[in-house]
Amino acid sequence: MSSISAGGIYLAILMLITFGLVGLGYLLGIKVDYSREKLSTYECGFEPMASSRQAFCLRFFILAIIFLVFDVEIALLIPYVLSVGVGVSFFIRSTVFVFVLVLLLGLLHEYNEGSLDWMF
Repeated sequence: MSSISAGGIYLAILMLITFGLVGLGYLLGIKVDYSREKLSTYECGFEPMASSRQAFCLRFFILAIIFLVFDVEIALLIPYVLSVGVGVSFFIRSTVFVFVLVLLLGLLHEYNEGSLDWMF
């Protein structure tokens, strides 16, 4: 059996299992009654105090996205920092330098734009 036919058989089995589980979930899934009471918010048995469909501050959302970008940056830089003592090639050092430079330029742009300002 060649690797192409074995891979095709493996792919077919995976697709069969995937579609089978999705179909089984669809057939056995609980049907939800989309009435007004089901769609309303629940506050410990009391009537809702205010509408749950309030707009949120867009600045907070942008700040959260900025935090996620720099969180991913730290996760990508940790392997580089741990391998510095081992000896890293010039290509890797230059790649990390360009990566950090692009992030610093983005941070500078966000600062000039006012996205990092806490005062609304």
